[in-house]
Amino acid sequence: MSSDRRGERRPRTRSAADAALYDAAVAILRVYVTVVHGLRVTGRENLAAVDGPVITVSNHVHYLDCAMVAAQWRRRRTTFTAKRANFSLPVAGFLVRHLGAVPIPESPGELVAFEARLGDRLAAAEGVHFYPEGELILYDATLRPFRSGAFTYACRRGLPVVPMVLTYGRRPWWRWRPPLRLTVLEAQRPAGTGHAHAVELMARCREAMARRVADGA
Repeated sequence: MSSDRRGERRPRTRSAADAALYDAAVAILRVYVTVVHGLRVTGRENLAAVDGPVITVSNHVHYLDCAMVAAQWRRRRTTFTAKRANFSLPVAGFLVRHLGAVPIPESPGELVAFEARLGDRLAAAEGVHFYPEGELILYDATLRPFRSGAFTYACRRGLPVVPMVLTYGRRPWWRWRPPLRLTVLEAQRPAGTGHAHAVELMARCREAMARRVADGA
């Protein structure tokens, strides 16, 4: 942790090497998920319309959905929250580390460092992405119950939340899995800072996402 001559903490930003690796990985993965997984995206303008730091959330249904989300950030970057175990996965672990993920705290003692790292990224006008379902279920067609952490954090900092939803197109005969569709929805802004406001914000985001899931492809 760096500090100035007065002993005050300076926000930590990505090193030039980390930023270059992030940009290269996202550029390659953007092509990969488009060609191999048939990804199509709508609503990018909803994310582009938000200036400054922002929280994004999505359902968690694919090993590469972090890359699909990261590819929507043009001229900016995002940070992912991930379970610590994901950092040691054979291939996905490499992506988790080099896309700038932050491990979700497993004890109260880790919470301060966790929030400090997120705060550094937000101070740099980047984004932080949460998976409120908390668990990856491959190609799940339902929207599972949400945990409130992302929305509590957004309310406490007064930040907008941009929901994103992965759904599926019709599977052609030559694909093993259906093609993926990512919809970026309109930003939802917190009405206050308390727990009740976080619950309301979570319900509002989930309702918008559920409508998109119900619509299908």
